[in-house]
Amino acid sequence: MKTIIVGGGIGGVASALLAAKRGESVSLFEAHESLGGCASWFSRGSFCFDVGATTVSGVLAHQPLGRLTQHFTKAPGLVLQDPGIVFHLSNGKRLSYFSNFEAWMAELELNFPHLSHRPFWRKIYEINNLAWDLLDSVKSFPFQSFSEIFEVFSRPDLFKLYPHLLVNTEMMLKVHGLYQEDYLELINGILLISAQAHADQVPFLIGAMALAYPSQTYAPLGGMRGFFNALEEECIASGVKIFKNTNVSKIHENKAYTDHQVTEFDQIILNLPYWNQAALFEGIEKKNVEKDTMATKEAWGAFTLYFAIPGNIGELYQQVHLNHPDVANYFISFSIPNDELKAPVGWQTVTISTHVSAHDWFELSPSDYRQKKKSLMDLILNDFKKRFSVQEIKFLIAGTPKTFERYTSRKFGYVGGLPFLYGMNPFSISSSETKLKNVYRVGDTIFPGQGLVGVVAGAMSLDHRIKKSRI
Repeated sequence: MKTIIVGGGIGGVASALLAAKRGESVSLFEAHESLGGCASWFSRGSFCFDVGATTVSGVLAHQPLGRLTQHFTKAPGLVLQDPGIVFHLSNGKRLSYFSNFEAWMAELELNFPHLSHRPFWRKIYEINNLAWDLLDSVKSFPFQSFSEIFEVFSRPDLFKLYPHLLVNTEMMLKVHGLYQEDYLELINGILLISAQAHADQVPFLIGAMALAYPSQTYAPLGGMRGFFNALEEECIASGVKIFKNTNVSKIHENKAYTDHQVTEFDQIILNLPYWNQAALFEGIEKKNVEKDTMATKEAWGAFTLYFAIPGNIGELYQQVHLNHPDVANYFISFSIPNDELKAPVGWQTVTISTHVSAHDWFELSPSDYRQKKKSLMDLILNDFKKRFSVQEIKFLIAGTPKTFERYTSRKFGYVGGLPFLYGMNPFSISSSETKLKNVYRVGDTIFPGQGLVGVVAGAMSLDHRIKKSRI
């Protein structure tokens, strides 16, 4: 069977590897010069900067990335970060999210005395572990029919997860007596990183997985370049043919059209954002794809800064809360000290990102755009320099949603994927199957939330569906 993958982000790479393991002849087309998608990178001299995603999680044996890589000839180099994230709250409190439960409880008890943290966080880890078990054993999530939901009944211990979709995370904070302003600031900061929404918007099931995320945070050696280079090597070793700088402009009657060739396929997997898919088709095929993408769905945009500093900061991932009208918080990623694939010895590269409304940037005049870009850059950079006593920086570059749209072709520069919100109909999640025969899709707008690991989980769900359809 000839399988084509369109898009070389993590969803496309994972789908290519899984298709190769199914024994298919696989071709992967990527419009950019390197794999990675929104988790790609760029270089300036001997410095390498991660564009978007900087962390890796879900690598344990029963979790998606662990399941994907356990049969690799050479696993990607990953370094566990402990603490996973350091939080700087707007009132001056500083908390380190350690992987050890007792160490994390000690941080919370030190900063929030007289509160009972343990019952809430024990519930977080219990739900998180059960949820990963669910994805490991019931492989058809997101569910597309009631018959697939009934698969859960084969594991009665997992069915008790369902009620946690019926309450939001903020409700559970109130139940456990943890609903206070600075505690909510911390919780919302964690949730925004991986669930892409706040406590009042996130079902507790999704919230629990997001809140447990920093307990197992890994940094890839060589950054995302090192991570995707390892995945690319595994693709090539598995027989996947990779075509970079190759844009698929049209799909029609089992043929994919690029500027240089026409490639026939038996099945095709689109690793493209929800909003970009219909443009590849014409006529009745286009109308059928559009039926799946009619609903108005929006995601966050990102404002990003990239630069290098002299230093040796060992706590790589940190979130700073400003509670400023324009920047509620920003997330910092330092490169691993002395990782020469990222920076010369004695230097570190830095990626800073904050959530912004993507639409707003496209409504500005050129002068207002430049002013807004400079204003946010100055606000974040001045705080960063003062907080970390930084005097010297190199290669300062700022990115906006317009930047992401230009380089990734994602509509409005949307990044981070679609959140699964409280009250959302589980069947409203876009299916990995389309109304076109043998046309499938993966990516961060298909599987809800959880970053790279969620996208890989979606690719594995599709792999299960394809295998099931051939029985």
